[in-house]
Amino acid sequence: MAHHEVTVGMATAQRRLPELDGTIEELGATDRGELAQHWLSRSASERRVADSFVVIHRTLSEHQAPDALVRLAARAVEDEYRHAELARQVASRFQGADLPSPPLLQLKVPEHQGASPALKRTLFIVGQCALNETFASAVLEASLEAATGPLAKEALRELLADEIDHARIGWAHLATLDAPGRAEFQPWLIPLVRDNLQMWRSTPRDYPTNPALVSQGALTTELLEGALQAATRELVVPGLQHLGISTDALARWLEQTQP
Repeated sequence: MAHHEVTVGMATAQRRLPELDGTIEELGATDRGELAQHWLSRSASERRVADSFVVIHRTLSEHQAPDALVRLAARAVEDEYRHAELARQVASRFQGADLPSPPLLQLKVPEHQGASPALKRTLFIVGQCALNETFASAVLEASLEAATGPLAKEALRELLADEIDHARIGWAHLATLDAPGRAEFQPWLIPLVRDNLQMWRSTPRDYPTNPALVSQGALTTELLEGALQAATRELVVPGLQHLGISTDALARWLEQTQP
């Protein structure tokens, strides 16, 4: 089975994308078009995440974060560039024609009004990595479990492998906080989780009209919601507890608000 090599910027990696995927040929034109749009939207999202990691890398570098974290953040920028190109290639395969990269999406760094400069840095890093990338990993894992198409499975597997490392940046940063830093962070925990979940739920997406297209990596609202709730219960809350962050109020809030 042949493979592609993807080069984006300085990053070059061997992609395990099969040249042949008979399941694509079995799809109708409408399904293929919807899948192409879904993966092209994913490409745009991955490109915006690269911009967020540029900010995170600069922040960690300027404030003398551990070298391992700075290096991992630098790698994350290149990873997200590769993710954007990978998703564009998958979209092109479904479309049956080489598609241009989608328009850039604007990155809006949260202001977190009222927080100190140091806390603002922590909230952005934790929100983007420990929360957003953890949720992304859970959604990708659920998508991978539902996927049967060879092309989609290999692409999802590659995306998932990197996102797990990106989430570790946020957890590692949170672990570096001293006792006063954790105390300052604590009141922001519920708003941070709330806003991150709301972002995932409210982001416009190209959901397929045919739910069976989860076999080709498309999302459904059911798959998304299940992954978000599982990640919150099984990853986010235990991760916070492991780092000594109180989750009692968060657990009560989740109990009251989760669908």
